Amino acid sequence: MSHQENIDEKLARLAGATARVQPRADFSSRVMQRIGQEQLGTLYALRTPARRFLPLGMLAAAAAMFWAVSVDSQVTEALASSDDMELVW
Repeated sequence: MSHQENIDEKLARLAGATARVQPRADFSSRVMQRIGQEQLGTLYALRTPARRFLPLGMLAAAAAMFWAVSVDSQVTEALASSDDMELVW
């Protein structure tokens, strides 16, 4: 019980010491202005690293398109050659 009483006494002392602490009058407007600056800064900060990976992404997209066309032509040939042929995936 003494530990619990000790915590309650500390909390009461802290509550009394911080009762007069209040934000300044323009606190909300400054916070909202800073949030707007951070969001704008984040978008610009992401643009630079994204440009570095753009060629890699374009190469990956081209490889995926080539693979898709290749598979499509193989399936078309397999279906056109014989009706008895079984496709193995």
